[in-house]
Amino acid sequence: MIHSAGQEAWLAIQVLIMAGEGQRQLHRVCQEVDLPPGALKVLLVLCGGPRPMRELVGFFQLDPSYITSMVDALERRGVARREPHPTDRRAKTVAITEDGRKVVERARELMTVPPQSFDVLSAAEQQQLLALLLRVLDAEMDIPDVMRPRPTA
Repeated sequence: MIHSAGQEAWLAIQVLIMAGEGQRQLHRVCQEVDLPPGALKVLLVLCGGPRPMRELVGFFQLDPSYITSMVDALERRGVARREPHPTDRRAKTVAITEDGRKVVERARELMTVPPQSFDVLSAAEQQQLLALLLRVLDAEMDIPDVMRPRPTA
C-alpha cells in the first residue's frame, strides 16, 4: 500500500510517542508523579479550569464510569476535587487543586526533555520541526490551549 507523506509523517509521530523512548518517558513521568497516563491527561485538561464531568466524558470519549473512577482516584490523591456545577445543581464539575497544579508542573518539566534520538537533528532542524508541528497544532481546534506547547522566543 502506498501512503502519502502526510500519512507517513503522522504514523512517525505516533510511533515516536507510543514506542521506544516516548513510551518509556511517559512511564517515567507517570511513575514520578504517581498517576496513570489517563489520569495525568485529565489533570492537564483541568489546568484550563473546572470541567463538568459530562464534558470530560465527551472530550476523552470514554465511558462515564471510567471517567468517574479516574476522578475518584484524582480526588483520593488530592490533586482534583468535585464541586457543585455553577448552574446545574444535578451536575458536578471537577477542578484541579493546588497540589494538582504542582503535579502538572513537575510532569510538564519532565515531558519537555526530548528523547536522545532528537540529537540527530541540528538546532536549526529542531527549530524547523517545532515550527511545522506548531502549524499543525494550530489547525487542531479540539486541543485545549492549556495542553499546547508555549515556546519561548
